[in-house]
Amino acid sequence: MMYLTRRFAFSASHRLHSEVLAANENACTYGVCENIHGHNYRLEVTVAGKPDPKTGFFCNVMELHRIVHELVVVPCDHRYLNDVPLFAGAITTMESLAERMWAAITPALAAKGMTLTEVLLAETDEHWVRLRTD
Repeated sequence: MMYLTRRFAFSASHRLHSEVLAANENACTYGVCENIHGHNYRLEVTVAGKPDPKTGFFCNVMELHRIVHELVVVPCDHRYLNDVPLFAGAITTMESLAERMWAAITPALAAKGMTLTEVLLAETDEHWVRLRTD
């Protein structure tokens, strides 16, 4: 099996807040991140496959770019993520964002014969989440 990863970047703001927590619980749980703040996100999407002998590749990287750009980057870039329909009802943690992004792109990638194996979402150079198929 061969893997191909495409990196994307977008800037967005968000606020960590849970409707089921009291104000003091939100403050204790999320600290300063309960306030609106922003990140320069890094998104890495990895697909897997076997190269086609006719083309030499298993994934048209421009198609991968188009799908992720249209379904994730455009709706998120320079936006307040709490208001983005893709994340409706979610607490906009990296974990929730990565899960929603995975769900958004999987059908479109599969329709083009690509198997999604990993989504990595980084808020900073110091911390990120990695969602994988196991």
